[in-house]
Amino acid sequence: MNHLPSYRMPFRLLRLRDVFPIALSFVLSGCALLPAGRSAEIAANEPTPTPIPTSVVPVKPTYTVKTGEILRERTFSGRVAPVVEEALFFRTGGRIRTVYAKRNDFVTAGQIIADLEIDDLERELTSTQLNLERAQSRLSAAEKDLAFQIRKARIHLDIASLQLLNLRTERPDDNFAISVAQKQVELAEIALEQLGDGVDPLLVNDVARAQLQVEKLRSAIADATITAPFDGQLLSVSLTAGRPVDAFDTVVSIADITKLEVKADLISDQMNELAEDMPVEISLIGRPGEILSGHVRRLPYPFGSGGSGQVIDPDKSTRISVEQAAQEAGFEMGDLVQVRVEIERKARVLWLPPQAIRVFDGRRFVVIQDGDIQRRVDVKVGIQTTDRVEIEEGLEEGQTVVGQ
Repeated sequence: MNHLPSYRMPFRLLRLRDVFPIALSFVLSGCALLPAGRSAEIAANEPTPTPIPTSVVPVKPTYTVKTGEILRERTFSGRVAPVVEEALFFRTGGRIRTVYAKRNDFVTAGQIIADLEIDDLERELTSTQLNLERAQSRLSAAEKDLAFQIRKARIHLDIASLQLLNLRTERPDDNFAISVAQKQVELAEIALEQLGDGVDPLLVNDVARAQLQVEKLRSAIADATITAPFDGQLLSVSLTAGRPVDAFDTVVSIADITKLEVKADLISDQMNELAEDMPVEISLIGRPGEILSGHVRRLPYPFGSGGSGQVIDPDKSTRISVEQAAQEAGFEMGDLVQVRVEIERKARVLWLPPQAIRVFDGRRFVVIQDGDIQRRVDVKVGIQTTDRVEIEEGLEEGQTVVGQ
């Protein structure tokens, strides 16, 4: 048997750096064996590497410290509403008997708008009024009789006095007759004095008792009746005859539409910046460009006069008077308006835009560009608006500040 010579190769691990040159040589030799056209085709189909773009370092904006005017103002929306408007209600519960007016009707002060079923109260009131009239009649008769008796008693006293005087003149020595005449005068004086006590107190009490009953019934009827407190227009009437209603539930709204103003519902932060009598500008949303002038008439409690002492107005809206009359200015109840109030204005102050100022841990500072050097400077600010911030300390006009 023929045996091929054998070679013993020591076994060892090949490292990547040992394998890579060998693999590369095989690849190159393989490519060299390909036809020229085939090699070009392979080279053409290979993807072209995309170069990685150089990252662009963003340039931060710069701002110049300027001198100018800063105006801080507040704008808010409102609607044209009556100056005088009142919610009406029954002061007792019951079933509605009659509704005498409807929404948008004009009513006069004292006119009945609606009432409850108060037939029993009205009949009782009629009966009590008759009792009062009878009691008053008896008292009046007693007072007339008393006046008559007083007049008679005075005449008797005058007669007795004259008789006594005559006796003393004509018969000065008749002591007995004079003494009797003196007693007659005393009796007349006593009778007149008794009449001075007045009429029978029971008659006076009867009248007073009947008057109290009448007032009580009238008050109960008033509680079950809604009447117009002033001349005005009914803005709402939520009443239907025959339906029940609870006491103190608002069922009617009345307003004097001859006097109008702006009503705005503001939050506390807005009202804190306002004060009564501050001038305002009012823009009609429906007619851009038309500006009306006015002032803050009333702020609600506790921001203004909407509460005094223990009496607090339940209306929490801010009221703004309009100087122009509604007919002249052409605005109507319900119109939407925009109100502008100037809160604070300063002229010739240093300012920067808000984005130029940095805040960190309660510290306000800016970064000043001084040639090639940047440095931080603490600043003290004043008025702040959406586009300008007053610089009170730390900077000078013309300095360049690097934004964020």
